[in-house]
Amino acid sequence: MIPYAARRLGWALFSAWVASIVAFVLFWAIPNVDPSFHLGGGQRGTDETRARAAEEYGLDDPLPVQYVRLMRGIVDGDVECFYGCGSLRTAFLDALPVTFWLVIGAGAIAIGTGVLLALVCVRHRGRWPDRAIMAAATMAYSVPSLVLAAVLWAFLANKWGIFPEEGYVGLTENPIEWFWHLLLPWIAAAMPFAGAYVQVVRSSLLHEVDADWVRTARAKGLSETRVMRRHVLRNGLIPPTNIWGLDFSHAFGGFALYVEVIFGLPGIGSLTAETLGGFDLPPIVGLAVYLAIVVVLANAVVDLIVVWLDPRLRRAGVAR
Repeated sequence: MIPYAARRLGWALFSAWVASIVAFVLFWAIPNVDPSFHLGGGQRGTDETRARAAEEYGLDDPLPVQYVRLMRGIVDGDVECFYGCGSLRTAFLDALPVTFWLVIGAGAIAIGTGVLLALVCVRHRGRWPDRAIMAAATMAYSVPSLVLAAVLWAFLANKWGIFPEEGYVGLTENPIEWFWHLLLPWIAAAMPFAGAYVQVVRSSLLHEVDADWVRTARAKGLSETRVMRRHVLRNGLIPPTNIWGLDFSHAFGGFALYVEVIFGLPGIGSLTAETLGGFDLPPIVGLAVYLAIVVVLANAVVDLIVVWLDPRLRRAGVAR
């Protein structure tokens, strides 16, 4: 596992470097509008401010030189937010725990709910509990997180005041308030994913339940509970774990954006919305680089978990 983990981490860092080049090219090198236009104040800028921006950012230098200079500023924390939040790196690190707990909590609820309901479906497959759960899962999957978040906030937070309307409390400050401020965003973000995981896990478990080696385990006298827990469920969790690795990327760039804005959470989604609103190029590129690093490292961790869950991959030499 150690050599595989080292190789996987190396590929993750390489992927982050490639993502930084892509972000630089997309937002800096090939826009229809010259970077000095936005860096020099946009529509309110003058020829003087644009010339000053071009000199400050070295826009007359070759693109590789501009790339190295910008990346050095992003890594060193010299790039600042346009709206006066100070260093973008500091703002990102302050916002990261909020989004991290939002994504992890939503993922835990989605996968946990999906696995539990899928187990019920497998136990009662073909009967009415199976059909009812699958129908509910399809309905949950068809409702976008944006719509669900807006409806939950409008009624449970704004109108009835059951949950806080906005804000965030750190876990170390007050664990109860931390949980209470995140519970509604967790539900709003998790329910559509839970509907999808029910279908994926059910299909995976049904495939494992009918496998020859499961029948062999039963023939050896193992209890049904032990067969499901030690054999069927462990293999059945591999597909949803792989899918969550992909959903994690969508979480940081997708539902975290609008869920945090709707519920007033000061996370990366809110930071991204404010940065995009000002269309300030250095912070936009910086956020893309920071998010790429987080996402590729998270996917590397997911790959390690999958190898740990599936001994067949280790026997096949994947982790050697």
